[in-house]
Amino acid sequence: MQLPKKEIKPVWLLSGWLVLNLIQAAFSPLDADETYYWMYAGDLAWGYFDHPPAVAVLIALGKDWLPGSLGLRFGHVLASTAMIAGMWHLLGKPQGKLLWLAAALIAAQPFFNVYGFIATPDGPLLLLSVLYLLAYRRFLSVPSVTNGAIWGLTMAGLLYSKYHGVMLIFFTVLPHLFWLLRRPGAWVAALGGAALFAPHLWWQYANDFPSFRYHLSGRDDAYEVKFTLEYIANQLVIFSPLLTYHYVMTFVKDRPESDRFATACRWLVVGFLVFFLYTTTKGGTEAQWTALLSIPLVYLLFRAVTGRFSQWQARVFNLSLITIGLLFITRLLLVAPREVLPFNKPFDHEPWTKELAERAGDRPVMVQNSYRLASLYQFYTGKPSWTFTDVEYRLNQYDLWAGDSVFHNQDVLILGQNSWEFPEVEPFRSQTRDMLTASFPNFQIVKGVRLEPKTDLPPIFRRGEAVDVDLMASIPRRIRTDAGPSLRLFITFHYPDGEMLYWKLQPQDFSTLSPGQRTFSYEQVFKVPKELPTGRAKVEFGLGYEGMPPLRGESKRFDVLVE
Repeated sequence: MQLPKKEIKPVWLLSGWLVLNLIQAAFSPLDADETYYWMYAGDLAWGYFDHPPAVAVLIALGKDWLPGSLGLRFGHVLASTAMIAGMWHLLGKPQGKLLWLAAALIAAQPFFNVYGFIATPDGPLLLLSVLYLLAYRRFLSVPSVTNGAIWGLTMAGLLYSKYHGVMLIFFTVLPHLFWLLRRPGAWVAALGGAALFAPHLWWQYANDFPSFRYHLSGRDDAYEVKFTLEYIANQLVIFSPLLTYHYVMTFVKDRPESDRFATACRWLVVGFLVFFLYTTTKGGTEAQWTALLSIPLVYLLFRAVTGRFSQWQARVFNLSLITIGLLFITRLLLVAPREVLPFNKPFDHEPWTKELAERAGDRPVMVQNSYRLASLYQFYTGKPSWTFTDVEYRLNQYDLWAGDSVFHNQDVLILGQNSWEFPEVEPFRSQTRDMLTASFPNFQIVKGVRLEPKTDLPPIFRRGEAVDVDLMASIPRRIRTDAGPSLRLFITFHYPDGEMLYWKLQPQDFSTLSPGQRTFSYEQVFKVPKELPTGRAKVEFGLGYEGMPPLRGESKRFDVLVE
C-alpha cells in the first residue's frame, strides 16, 4: 500500500488521538499501580516514596470532577495528546503524505498507546522527554542564554516526572560535553534546572531519602541469567517489533555527519540500552524502563526515510499499519464487557473488591504486604483501606504516611497473604491471588515503634551460644500486645545473597509493653540457632502480628558475624 495522497490537517489526527484515549480511559479497567498513584494525588507533596510528584499532579487534574477511571486518567490523556503534538514538531512538522507516514510511525509505538491513557509516571516522562529534546535541539542550533533557560526548565520537568530523566540528560549531553561547557547558556540550563528541582531534593532530605535508598540499594537481587535474557527479549518487541529491522539499519547506514542533535539521539538510544543491560546484573528489569526510547527511535527512523532512504517509506508505512491494527485489537479487548470475553479480562479488579467489601461490611480493610490491593479496594469501593509491610515485602508510600493511625483500636478485616499462619481464617481470591481474611476487634497500629539495643550488640554471634539482647523501644501510642492479632517480638538476620531468617524472641508475651507506656526495656537471652548460616549478616528487630513475619523498618540494621 502506497502512502495516501489526500491532505489532512494535523489537528484532525490529534483530535482523533484525544477522543480515542478519552474513550479508552473511561472504559478500560485500572491497573493496580494507577490506584496507588491516585492515593498520591489525594495528598499532593513534592515527592513520594517511589517517584517524583508529576504523576500525582496529572491525576489531581481530573479526579475530583470527572467520574471513576476517566477522572483518574484525564490529566494523562491530555499529557499524551500534548506529547503527540510535540512529536509532530520534533519530526519537522510534516505535511501531506509525510504527515501520514509520521502519524503511522507514532501510532505504531506500543508505549505511546499504553501511556496514551494509563496513569503512571511514564506518561509525564514521555511528554517531558519530547519537550526536553525540542528545547535541546533549539539550544544546539542557537546556544543563547534564553534557550538555555528553556532547556533547563525541561530538565527540571523531566526529573519531576521520573528519575530516568537523569539518564536522558546525561546521554544526550555526553557527546557534546566539551562544546557545551564553553556555552554560558548551558550553565544557565544546568543551574536553573537544579534550582527548580531543589524542592524535591529538600523533600528527600526531610524524609531521609526514601526514593534514593530504594532505587539505588533496595532492588538488588542475586544475579540470574534469565534477567538478562528477558531484558534482551523485551527490547526486541516493545518498540514495534515489525520495525526492528529498520531501526537497526538506520543505526548502521544513516550515520549523521555534522548533525549534533541526531548524534545525541543515537547516544541516547545506545546509552540507555547498555545501562539497563547492566542493571540486569542486580535484578530483573521492567519493560517500560526504556519506554522513552520510542521518541529518538521514531525520530531517527523518520529522518532516514525522509532523507537518503526514501525507498523505505511505503514498507515502513505498511508495517506500521499492521502494528496499529494489532494494537487496536488489544485496545478493544480492554474495553470489551467481561461477559463477552472467553477469558478473564485483564486488570478486572472491580468484582473482587465488591466481594471483599461485602465481607468487610463497615470495617476498614488492612492488607498485608500489598499497597496495590489496598489502593484498588479503596478506589473501587470508596471504603477505607490501608496496608502494613513486613520483612517479606518492600517499603512503600504507605509506610511514610501516618493515615493508618485512625485505624488504631478499631474493628478491622485483615486481608492476609496465603502464608498467614492463623487458625481462624477464611480463604479469599483476588483477581490473581489466593489470600486469607480474618476479623479482629481492637487492631493495634504499631507503625512508629522504634527498637534499638541499649548496649552495643556483640560483633560475633556463635551458633548454639546465648547472646544478651537488651532492647529499648520508643512507643508512639498506647499499644496492647494482647489485642488481636496479638504481637510478637522478632530478631531477623539478612544475608548478602538475599537470604533472610527470623526468630521470635522469648518470652513471646512481653508484658512490659503495657498500655500507656512510652518506652519499655526488654532484657532476655537469645540462643543463636544452630541452623543459622555462617558469615556476615545484618540484624534487625521488629514486632509482628501473630502468624506473620516481623514488620519492616522498626530498627536499624546492625552488622554481625555468624560463626
